[in-house]
Amino acid sequence: MKTIPITNAVDKVSPLDTICDLKWNYPIFNMDRGEFRSCCRTPGNKVTEEELKEHGIDAFLNSPKMKQSRLDLASGIKNADCRTCWQIEDSGMPGPRQGEKHFWYHMKVNNHLPQKIQYSDDRLETVLGTIKNINDPRLKSDTPYMLEISLGNTCDMKCMYCNHHYSTQWATEEIKLGRISQEQYDREFPKAPEIFNEKFWEWFNEVGVKHSNRIGIIGGEPLIMPEFYTFVDKLIEAKQNSPIKRDTSLWIVTNLNTPKNYLEKFLQYLPKLSETFNVEILVSMESVGTRAEYIRNGVDWNKFTTNLDTLLSRKDVNFNFGFMPAINALSISSLKDFVMFAESLYHKYGRPVAIKQSIVNFPSQQSPFILTPDFARYVDECIEYMEPKIPEMPAVPDHFGRWDSFVEFIKPLSESLKNNTMDRTKDRKHFVNWFNDFDNRRKMNLLETFPEYADFYNMCKGL
Repeated sequence: MKTIPITNAVDKVSPLDTICDLKWNYPIFNMDRGEFRSCCRTPGNKVTEEELKEHGIDAFLNSPKMKQSRLDLASGIKNADCRTCWQIEDSGMPGPRQGEKHFWYHMKVNNHLPQKIQYSDDRLETVLGTIKNINDPRLKSDTPYMLEISLGNTCDMKCMYCNHHYSTQWATEEIKLGRISQEQYDREFPKAPEIFNEKFWEWFNEVGVKHSNRIGIIGGEPLIMPEFYTFVDKLIEAKQNSPIKRDTSLWIVTNLNTPKNYLEKFLQYLPKLSETFNVEILVSMESVGTRAEYIRNGVDWNKFTTNLDTLLSRKDVNFNFGFMPAINALSISSLKDFVMFAESLYHKYGRPVAIKQSIVNFPSQQSPFILTPDFARYVDECIEYMEPKIPEMPAVPDHFGRWDSFVEFIKPLSESLKNNTMDRTKDRKHFVNWFNDFDNRRKMNLLETFPEYADFYNMCKGL
């Protein structure tokens, strides 16, 4: 896979190497902080009260900044907001970026191209070359097909690759250790202006509910947030009152470390939710046992598996189920064990189990791309285990959760580890320092939990 350096407005690449329809079609709202993002890997943007008063609901998806970032992608400029995708692609993995053919389809859906015209690279480059300024109507986002909402950072866990922006437990620890001050934290988390909530619902009723095929609730940890049920009730009301009748999936990402009373409340609510939406429960996990307890610090493996049993035993409610793993440097060596665990749940409960595609790129010292070539064998073992079983595993509704899709996703990871020529010295040095500090603050031991990393750890320590 070719490497394309991050460029600026002077040095351009082909727009086929930068275009991504997610910039148009995947809005994310942080309701507590009054932020908006375009896709899950871009930084948040504060949406001010003044912007909302000036631009109305266009302050979200169609602000001048959003349209400029789309113009950059259409012009072959590797916008810094999309840096994560460029880094993943430069490492030899397919990034989350939805490329040229997806964008061609997007243009047709929005009647910017004749329906019968066939795709070709030259045709798309020609079309993109005609988009010259941010007032071009083709830079507007009017039909997003996927939407995510974060209700806050309330969370009962401190996953190793997380931070205080997404976990109140991380924030409490950082403040206690003096890594950040309470004043700094309060500045970073100002309450969203009331108009933000008002304009979100105006936008959702006018645009979101009519066009979004998939709506996600993320966290923090949604199942322990009181506002979760109030918010979802409003989603149900908007969906039921919408003149556009379409099947819509609602996915909920949970760590499932849920206290018993909160889990019971959610399971009582689940039938009501499934009457309006195609519900998909995605559990954040990528390892098993004590390794899971290390990586997703705060999870109790016994409670976690008990909660899984309680959830998957519900035969009276229609919902789809799967895992949302975050493949990281430490989960690589037990990837096969995790897949076998997921498979065992399918055989036990007869419910298809999705495994979604996600990889940690930040913090960079926890990315699997820092590992040495010998770690590729763990990925190969997982591939060799999964491939013969693909025909046995029933398909799930989301293509990106299917077993065959997951195999195709991790194959480039193996190749990247074997043929990694990028200089990872800085991240490898940081790996040792960061995990030494992590072990000290959490009273854990990396090499006792992951003894197969001893050689890698010592190699990094010697740099």
